[in-house]
Amino acid sequence: MPFTHGAQIYNMWVKAWNEDISVLEEITSSDCVVHQARMDGKSSNERKGPAALNGIIAEGCKFFDHVNMAIEVGPIVDGPYVSARWIFTGFYIGGIEGAQADIGEKMSFNGMDIFFVKDGKIMDYWVSSDGIYLMEQLRMF
Repeated sequence: MPFTHGAQIYNMWVKAWNEDISVLEEITSSDCVVHQARMDGKSSNERKGPAALNGIIAEGCKFFDHVNMAIEVGPIVDGPYVSARWIFTGFYIGGIEGAQADIGEKMSFNGMDIFFVKDGKIMDYWVSSDGIYLMEQLRMF
């Protein structure tokens, strides 16, 4: 089933976070480029296609249990662009170097996504999130 409306595609993105990561294959171009500020020294455009978006979700969920991604604003569709503001919540399970938060402590932070969609597939993905607020909750400084 092709997804032609940007709001449908964004709702599938949220489904990938909350329920079924395999839907990324349906909504992501093999040439999709991720544009993301990174702290690991890697260039964001080194990652492409559904595997890149799968990696974003895997990295985002790796230190948390009972993850929930919810839309706060949007999705807003403007031609081939789709954007939304989201809130991520989850319970810290440990493993982040320098974090002083207790295991089981609930964390939440916000962010915004922009997709460029062509032929029913995500071609470019920009993400900006409030990592500073998350680091405050983790008591990293």
